[in-house]
This record gives sequence, structure tokens and C-alpha cells, in this order.
Amino acid sequence: MEGVRRSSVVLSQPPYVVNTPVVTIRNVSRFTWLEWTYMVVVILSILAVFSLSIKSLVGISEGPTNASACASSCVNDVLQGGCDKSCDSWTCKEDFIFAVLLLINLVFCSFYAIDGLFRERGFETLAYLLGVVAVYLYVGINFVRNPGTGSTYIFKLLRLVAVGFTAPLNIFLGLIVWRRMGKLNFLMVGCIDSLMKAFHIRSSFVTLVVFNVELMASITTLAFARNSAFLSIAEMVVLPMVLCLTILLAVFTVLILVRYEWRKTMFLYYPFSTITTIYYLYKIINVAIEFHDYKSTPDHCSTPEGNYLAVAAVLLLACILGILAYPAIITVACITHHNFGKGLKNIGGKKEVPLVRC
Repeated sequence: MEGVRRSSVVLSQPPYVVNTPVVTIRNVSRFTWLEWTYMVVVILSILAVFSLSIKSLVGISEGPTNASACASSCVNDVLQGGCDKSCDSWTCKEDFIFAVLLLINLVFCSFYAIDGLFRERGFETLAYLLGVVAVYLYVGINFVRNPGTGSTYIFKLLRLVAVGFTAPLNIFLGLIVWRRMGKLNFLMVGCIDSLMKAFHIRSSFVTLVVFNVELMASITTLAFARNSAFLSIAEMVVLPMVLCLTILLAVFTVLILVRYEWRKTMFLYYPFSTITTIYYLYKIINVAIEFHDYKSTPDHCSTPEGNYLAVAAVLLLACILGILAYPAIITVACITHHNFGKGLKNIGGKKEVPLVRC
């Protein structure tokens, strides 16, 4: 009787997987209390950082946007004993472009966290945790380098405390959830070891493709800093085209080439993927040559904060990271390409998930 009772309990449980019109995901009703806790922490953390970033963006952009307005404000303040630093426009402050950059990366972090949890993509979960570390480092370095005064100081301090509390919690819960992942992949792929390895390699390739889009979007944002003052006319035209090409290539690669295993068309990915790497190399040389422009402060900025040294440093770091990531992306792409036709076609896609193939 005990065995019959246990069997009825197992059969009464809802299915572990759900086939949506697009992808196969975890059944929410089968989430453990730890996974629910992790998801709540992730959502609250993202909303908190998003709200603080919007507040920072609005506060900075409220200043005047032209030199005459700033000069007039400063003249009036000089008569009373000094120039008001708050008269600087958003083009005088690095915080504006970094707030935009933070919002863009929050979008990708949200995708990594939610998709990683619902589809048990370990590489995406790790990408989210790395994003958490990057946000924590940015907030900490920004506070130490430029704490501000008055309400700005209080705002940055509160942001530092909020991120300092949620970041370790995200990392701790995320690592535990990551270590427990695997059942969904096992149900989709089966217990064939070589097939499971091929599936993990394919998943890592997809994550790297999305990461390259995130990197290109971040570099584009940084390149257009100070109202595109650091760009030539040609680069203003070419850079958005490169970004659009990177996005379209990523969508086509993930949703078509990899899922349906278009072996011959996949060869087009390699030459097109080099375009972003060529731009990264060009941008490193360009920033090095024009570094004095980033170091200088425009005439309409009343404080030394008008220089964009931190923007130049992060831009160089992002481009170097993109160049270093390129060999890894191509290597994983080649292995994924080689595994076409071995049984992974449309796994995790729209078709029904089979029983465990053992």
C-alpha cells in the first residue's frame, strides 16, 4: 500500500516542463522555495537598480544644455561669491553616460537571469552573476572616484548600500541554483553523455552571441558620449549600422542557424562576426590617438568633472574584452557547427519534449 501511495503522489505532481509556442521552459509550479527566493531577489534587485539609475539620469539631465545658459548661471553666482557647479549640462558629467550604460546592461542581465532560470541555462545564470559583480564594482568605484556633495552624495551612498546588500545575496543564491540545474536538459536531451556535452556547448555559444550584442551596445553608448563629440561624421553613420548588423546576426544565428542546424548557411556567420572585432580594434587605436580629447574639459563646463577619462578607460576595456572574447566565440561556434546533425536539432524549441532517451 505504501508503494501505491507513493506512486499516486508522484503521478499527481504537475509536469516538470511546459512546451510554449516558442521554447520549452520549466513549469513554475515545480519551482523550489530556493528558486522562488532567487527569482524574487533578482526582480527586486533589478527594479531597485533600474529606479536608482532613472533617478540619476533625470537628475543629471535637468541641467541646462548649452554654454550660454551655464555661463549666465555662473555669472549670477559669482556676484554672490562663487559659481554653482550644478549649472553644468549633462554633457559635462560622466555619470549621465554611465547611467545610460547601466540601464542597457540591466536589460541583458534581466534576460540572463530569467531565461537562465526558466530554461535552466547555466551559462546565462553565470553571465547574470558576472553582471552583478560588474554593477557592484561600477557603483563602488563611482562613489570613491566622484562621491558628489549634498543630495548627490546621499543618493550615491544609498545606491552603494543597496547594491552592496543585494549583490552578495544574488551571487550566493545564484550559485546554489546554478549547481542544482540540469533536470530540464536531461529530460530534453537524454542521458547520452556526448549529446549532453554538445548541448552544453551549443548553449554556451548562444550565450556568447548574446553577450557580444551586449558588448557592442555598451561600446556604442560609450562612443556617443558627450553628445557624439568624440566621433567623426563617418563613424556616426557606420557605428549604428554595425550595431544593427550585430543584433540581426545574433537573432538569425540563435533562432534559425543553430535551432534548425542550417549547416551551409552557418558558414556565413564567421565572416560577418569579424566585423565587430574589426571595429573593436579600430576603436582602441582611435581612443589612444584621441585620448587628449577625453582628457580635456569643454569651455561650458565649470568643473574638472567635465573630462571623460573614465569613459575612455571603460571604452578601451570593453573593446579589449571584445577582442579577447572573439577567439572563444569562434571556437565554440566551430564546435557547435561540427555537432550539427547529431540529434540536437530543435531541442528546446517548439516541438514536444521527448521522454528521457536512455
